[in-house]
Amino acid sequence: MESLIFIGLPIVIIAFAIALFWAAGLPKIKRKKLSFVMIGLGLNVITTPLALFIGVMATDSPTSTTNNFWAGFLFIQGIPLLILIIGILKWFIDRGKNK
Repeated sequence: MESLIFIGLPIVIIAFAIALFWAAGLPKIKRKKLSFVMIGLGLNVITTPLALFIGVMATDSPTSTTNNFWAGFLFIQGIPLLILIIGILKWFIDRGKNK
């Protein structure tokens, strides 16, 4: 059962990220100008397990605090989160100009 979790969960995460990257090219998503947001979501899905792993490893010391977890997590997840935030802001700005 444990091997199913260790093998199956990464496969599900990778498949979900590939589906997000693929969905970014669909005509409905392109028409709404959400492709950049979908790519940002895909990057976040791909990097989240690694970011959680690094964050947990940062709290291995007995004197670690929650801040150490967030520092390790954001060290890995920072750039994909910035890409997602920029994509969402760009989408809101473009949506506001079209109205």
